[in-house]
Amino acid sequence: MMLDLPDGWVQVWFSIPSGSNATSMGMGAELVAPNQVRLPRAPWGAFDAAMHDVFRIERDRDGQWLVKEKIAASGYCAIRVSRADNTDVAHFKDVVLADLAPLEVSGAGMFGFVFLDVPPTADLPRVRSVLRDGETAGRWTVDELCVTAEWRAAAPPDQMA
Repeated sequence: MMLDLPDGWVQVWFSIPSGSNATSMGMGAELVAPNQVRLPRAPWGAFDAAMHDVFRIERDRDGQWLVKEKIAASGYCAIRVSRADNTDVAHFKDVVLADLAPLEVSGAGMFGFVFLDVPPTADLPRVRSVLRDGETAGRWTVDELCVTAEWRAAAPPDQMA
């Protein structure tokens, strides 16, 4: 499926690790050099990729752009939040984003998942606290798709020494 993309953008393909129903996922990305793209958001199925990261790409034999390696990290973190079985799938994205929007966190959702773009300027201990509290309450589960050293070092406020 080809995307209708703005000028200066291309469709790129990420390989998805085994164990998933899909083998690759495509998304539009801004072409910043002849073989480099900047991501507009975190890709839903890829690890070590976050909003505004820059990747080297190359064409395959069919002419499609394949993502090869990260060239520059943006400092954003990509977090996947999965709904609990009893959570209303229709409103799950809205609930998660409403909890995190005051902390500068944005994201997109589909099929009971929300993919969060956490900027480096966010209050990381508070973001981690909200995510942990939701997990503890059984509202969701959290997976870190792409995190920074600052994220790992940011203990929620009640866990700080």
